[in-house]
Amino acid sequence: QVGLTGFALAGGIGPSTGEYGVAADQIVSATVVLANGEIVKADEDQNSDLLWGLKGGGPNFGVVAELGMRLHPQRPDVYTCSYSFVRQQLPALVGVIQQWTQTQKPTESFALLFCLGPDGNPYITVNGFSNSDQEQGETCFKPFLDLADPRPNPDVFCELKGNKLLGGADCTHFDVKTAESVYDTWVELTKRAPASIVMYDFYGYDKVAKTPVESAAYAQRHSATRVLLGLVWTDEEFTPHARDAILNLKQAVSSASTKEAQEAVGHVNYSDIYSGCNETDEHARKLFGANYARLQELKRKYDPDVVWNRWFVIRPAA
Repeated sequence: QVGLTGFALAGGIGPSTGEYGVAADQIVSATVVLANGEIVKADEDQNSDLLWGLKGGGPNFGVVAELGMRLHPQRPDVYTCSYSFVRQQLPALVGVIQQWTQTQKPTESFALLFCLGPDGNPYITVNGFSNSDQEQGETCFKPFLDLADPRPNPDVFCELKGNKLLGGADCTHFDVKTAESVYDTWVELTKRAPASIVMYDFYGYDKVAKTPVESAAYAQRHSATRVLLGLVWTDEEFTPHARDAILNLKQAVSSASTKEAQEAVGHVNYSDIYSGCNETDEHARKLFGANYARLQELKRKYDPDVVWNRWFVIRPAA
């Protein structure tokens, strides 16, 4: 249940990230309604500066009415799998993950989820993806299958009813101690927000990290594992505590990682907890890093009055 436009304008990661990079890098053109009502085309031949800003700059420059995307060849079938584990298996599972990621191909990825099953018990779920046939896929994920037991599948996060808040975290160091700490922190959280999840995106990030940061507005050009922190709750008394709960989870995820990862806002598509905090441009500066000054110039050109004032709002250059 993800729309392409917002996904791509912000950055966009998924199972094909290892092969092609972020979705923002696939944008080749756009039709944009500017703050003054003018409708413009942005591509490599006209308004190329705007095209650069749209590739990761989100909704900062106008209403995007149309996107042109670079397409890639795709086989007709792919392999997917889902295996679930319990807390006692976590040390062994972390060992499998550490070995698996050493030989991970760009066509292979998985999401590691901490989530409640339909029976109300906490589980650890691996959702695997291989852009290959069944034989190659089964070989790829055999280490996980060898460790797994039959378990109930969790509910789908997007279909759950209640209040929702997303946060992101970066993880550069994943070991048993950290994984157990995150899991235990999450289990405690489910007592107040039962349908909440933690999801590690073990995609291939080498292509993202090797793409020059100045090539597009998108500036999260690193190889850290992106982690989604998703809270779902129905108890309104918990609402004032939701943001602190996500920050607590974020700290647990990044506790053994680099200082840069600990201080990051997390993957941009996941960072609800920061995207609305625009009293200053602190979070926008952190998100866009070395690209921020150029983005400020674009903001002054295309939206000097800051009509587009949601998400990570860029302040126009003086």
